[in-house]
Amino acid sequence: MTHEERNLNRREFIRLGAAGVAAASVGDLSGLAAEAVGGGKLPKRRYGRTGLEISRLVGAADWSRSIIPLAVASGVNYWHKAQKWTAETMPEALKQQPRESYYLEVVVDRVGGDHNHGRIDEEQHYQFVKESVKNSGLGYYDVFKFHFGYHSIKEAKTNHGMVRAFERLKREGLVRHLALSQHHYNNLGGDMAWEILGYLAEHSAYEAGQFFYTYGDRKELQELLELAGRKDFGTIAMKTMGGVGRAAQDPKFQKLLAESRFKGSTPAAAMVRWLGANPNLSAAVVSMKSFGEFQENVGAAMRLAMGPHDRSALGLLSSYNKGLTCLLCSQCVSRCPEHIGIADVFRYERYARDYQDLSRARREYAALTKNGTSCVGCGDCVDSCPHEIDVAAKLKEVHRLLG
Repeated sequence: MTHEERNLNRREFIRLGAAGVAAASVGDLSGLAAEAVGGGKLPKRRYGRTGLEISRLVGAADWSRSIIPLAVASGVNYWHKAQKWTAETMPEALKQQPRESYYLEVVVDRVGGDHNHGRIDEEQHYQFVKESVKNSGLGYYDVFKFHFGYHSIKEAKTNHGMVRAFERLKREGLVRHLALSQHHYNNLGGDMAWEILGYLAEHSAYEAGQFFYTYGDRKELQELLELAGRKDFGTIAMKTMGGVGRAAQDPKFQKLLAESRFKGSTPAAAMVRWLGANPNLSAAVVSMKSFGEFQENVGAAMRLAMGPHDRSALGLLSSYNKGLTCLLCSQCVSRCPEHIGIADVFRYERYARDYQDLSRARREYAALTKNGTSCVGCGDCVDSCPHEIDVAAKLKEVHRLLG
């Protein structure tokens, strides 16, 4: 697509406005969506033993209301955090589709505290989903997802409240499949996400998992994906775009990206194609708040073959991130004598710097029981970072931004 064609598409998008796009039919928007991303529909991949065929980019209820209709028209058929929509706020683009043509996920959080300190409560989870189904007016959710996941393999083995809540709801026809999004909990003396997911893939009723995964990540995550492929365990990558947003705002980085060796690619487009190239990864969820991000990400997913320019763009991003952007591997957390959730702190920094959502970043940072001020500067974490970040200095920097 030429530069002029992209500008025409963007002008048409602006002319319609957010309200106009949100109210338009998928048929009315299919032409704009096709022009924006080069035509066609997103390829699909089996979501593990759920048996669902889901788009390789999945949507989220917190995407811009103006982007959702374009995403539907482009073939996005799986929606994360759909419990945020009621019968009144469900996007018209989805209401116009046959219910069996798309998949909605309800995410279920611990109660009585945050994901670190809350508890699993079968009855409260059961009632939450029942109420969410009622409010949605749709009759059922396709996927029940335990949000943030278990603290340890031991908890997964011994606390079955979340699974029992799912089983009750499934018997009533209110949910169909069981999944979780899994974080690391070494800050609590628990286990890493890949350890917990590896156990669940082999020994539990869970059919799929969602986890942090990006270019340059730890080898244990690649090993998890290989296990998932063997066990038919569905996988969705999240927090995939570390550093992409801040690099897009950096004039020096953009000047380098304009060189001929990167022509035809960007870090975001290359990341989407890199993720799609892994046969054991079912899909990825990425942030999309603007028409430009929609063009870039969905357009890349339509053409998944990686080229040399994509590899060069990812190499440039990797060099840019070195010493600057946390990839949320949590390796440093095991070395912290104060048990600070360092990856949580740096995840909120990402909301501010990569997603340009400072208010959310500050709100979530304020809820931490230990933040950047808890660091005593012992330095035990510094040599543990594979990306050469001065963790103690960065904790102070992030507190100045978010505290």
